[in-house]
Amino acid sequence: MRSRVMARDNAARVFKTEVLEGDKVSGQLKSQAVEMKLEAAGDGACVAKLKVEYERLDGGGALSVEDQAALAAGYLDLFKMVEAYLVAHPAEYA
Repeated sequence: MRSRVMARDNAARVFKTEVLEGDKVSGQLKSQAVEMKLEAAGDGACVAKLKVEYERLDGGGALSVEDQAALAAGYLDLFKMVEAYLVAHPAEYA
């Protein structure tokens, strides 16, 4: 997947991207913008919130439930990769 950063707010922990090139599900979309937000939820825990806005190539409505689940799972994997990177490089983001 290729994307570009549209906005980043470190204080609010919000990150917005636009997908330029994607997988099977993203390939159905004309455009896709993603907002990811992390909120503290106690000792070493957080709640990840994800908002995806998209326009389909065929002009249709919402993606199928299965495709929505695949899209969300892909972003969950992205969160996990970011978390692993931050754990490995804590001094860079303190």
